[in-house]
Amino acid sequence: MSYPPQGYRRALIERLIYYPDYEDTGGLGTKTTTATVEASGVVNKDYSSAAVIDAPTDARIVVKNIAARLAVTIDSMTAGHLHCRVYVDAQDADHLLFDEDWTTTGAKLDAVNTRVGLKEIIFNLLKDGAAHTFYFFFWVDAGNAVISLVELWEAVGACGTAFVEVLELIHSGFISVRSQVYREGSGTQTLQLKPAYYEGQYAYLDSIADIAGKGFINSYLAHSGILFAMRSTVDTDLTYFWYGIHFVLRSEK
Repeated sequence: MSYPPQGYRRALIERLIYYPDYEDTGGLGTKTTTATVEASGVVNKDYSSAAVIDAPTDARIVVKNIAARLAVTIDSMTAGHLHCRVYVDAQDADHLLFDEDWTTTGAKLDAVNTRVGLKEIIFNLLKDGAAHTFYFFFWVDAGNAVISLVELWEAVGACGTAFVEVLELIHSGFISVRSQVYREGSGTQTLQLKPAYYEGQYAYLDSIADIAGKGFINSYLAHSGILFAMRSTVDTDLTYFWYGIHFVLRSEK
């Protein structure tokens, strides 16, 4: 008798783990801004902070979006406008992450997605697993502004109230997924798992899940893979994976 028997197919079981987590500059300190033009050159920045988002070690895990969230508290200002720009690695239009113009005091929030077709150069920088530096520039139209908080977060995740695709797993066969999704902000975060799309045909999942809250464990049968999309109920929230994503994959050899 030959082995393996005719028609026998061997199963391959794999475990993949990806820990993108998130990066937080922490509070970057207080400042009284009196400059009336944006400083020239990154050596003249008001603040800077370096951060790293780990890249996947397996090519089947594909990052689709990296989001960033900016918080600034303006204590007082005699100016009519306080301007803020945040760049990644270089001070030019291609590397501009935030461009703000505030006319009132108080807590300010903004958030932005970077992906293919939207701040693509910044996205390609941030997803490569290397350290990148955020440069912060502040200036006023006249007078001064007193700032007591500057903080920035970034993550493999999304901002906004509409679903944004943030990660793709390429796999044909059984998929078990375990992870948590969280948010920096005040809203309610939701993760959506849906079919991947390849070669003109949609993959098949045994279910499509919208998961609100933190944790989930789900299993799927996929023809080509699954996509992870995120959103929050507050536009300036940053929604992201918390404590990593664990995959158990089964395929037949």
